Amino acid sequence: MNVPLIDDRALPHLLAVLVLASRIGDALSTYLLSPTLLLEMNVIVSRGGWSIALLSLLVSLVPYYSTGLGVVVLTTSFLATGSNLSRCWVARALGEAEYRAIFLRAASRAKRSSALTLVLASAACPTFVGSLLMWFSGSETEWGYWFGLGIALYGVAIALHGSSFVFQLFREASLGDGESLRPRLVP
Repeated sequence: MNVPLIDDRALPHLLAVLVLASRIGDALSTYLLSPTLLLEMNVIVSRGGWSIALLSLLVSLVPYYSTGLGVVVLTTSFLATGSNLSRCWVARALGEAEYRAIFLRAASRAKRSSALTLVLASAACPTFVGSLLMWFSGSETEWGYWFGLGIALYGVAIALHGSSFVFQLFREASLGDGESLRPRLVP
């Protein structure tokens, strides 16, 4: 007999709290990594600033619309948080400007096609695993499907934001005046 761990009526509330925790984790880890958003790969957040990042906390209401989509947001947000946190120690030790300068120096010495290929290959890994999980779960009525979709969409986000970041870095590095290769002092 399959006994549910939580009452169906309480599930949206629990998921909303977990999604809020995951979104706070993403915002906080982004702040720890890049307080001025100089290293932010999401173009919408990097251009819109912290108000957009804080607005994203409203996504915690998604489980009241669909618990499955709530699991997707939860999964994707915690994976993004983990990725941010894995790079925080370098960014905090060097500072945002110097860390970005390293990326720009690398872009000035590398081929854009190689950088793009590797970013897309890294994005393909979670997309593939998430897709397998969706397939093995059997249907949208299984939680594994929604976790798999979250993992797969995390891979898609890596592909979109990562490739956008690569294009931006290579564009800046190709300016040729050396200005973009110097650490920027951000007030």
